Amino acid sequence: MENKLNITVEKENAVVTLLHGPAEPVYHNAAIVVKGGAINSAYEYLSKAVVEATIIEHSKIEFCYDKLYINLLYDARQRTPDVIEGALKLHPDLQKFNINSGKSYSTFELADFIKMNRHYFENKEYAMKLVSELRNFEGKVNRDIEGRTDDRGNKRALINQVVESNIPSGFFLELPVFVGQDKTRLEIEVSINASFECSLISPDLKQLIDLESKTILGNQLELIKAKHPELKIFEL
Repeated sequence: MENKLNITVEKENAVVTLLHGPAEPVYHNAAIVVKGGAINSAYEYLSKAVVEATIIEHSKIEFCYDKLYINLLYDARQRTPDVIEGALKLHPDLQKFNINSGKSYSTFELADFIKMNRHYFENKEYAMKLVSELRNFEGKVNRDIEGRTDDRGNKRALINQVVESNIPSGFFLELPVFVGQDKTRLEIEVSINASFECSLISPDLKQLIDLESKTILGNQLELIKAKHPELKIFEL
């Protein structure tokens, strides 16, 4: 069967190129791009996208245990591939407590901060008791020093005594450690120095961040492998 094609060229010296065969695929004008997503972003995308085997062949996962990220490049050979970037990030609710950061507060500043954030405490009444003790802390130490005839070397000892007798040795917060994760019960300690400066410390939180972060990332990779075992995965 003979096919006829009529072409009209309006400009002089114009060049017309005719291609024979299947047409080039039509691509989307814009890609889906997610930057700064949670660590489960790549898995969430693959769980909800209409995935074809041929597209998975041209897709890849890149991850890094040191920098704690998982990135998906979906259908990498098309002009506008979808790019899903996810990272394990500390939750903003946790970060504002500045635990293990070395940040110092006066006893009054810490008391006010705890009062305004008592909803994160496992026991809100315990939080308000801590607020009261912190507000009275400096005055109690100074009164005890004034009652001594010789205060040389007593200040640090008195501070330790008041901390042991008045300030709870530890309290518990309930809040998520990482974005996209469930709440965790964390034990926190109040450290007070000779200048009456307070800081919040938690060995448990340090251990959890160091160890749990890699476990969370590994679990996400296992979920992705189970759903699409043929997907290319590269560690960077």
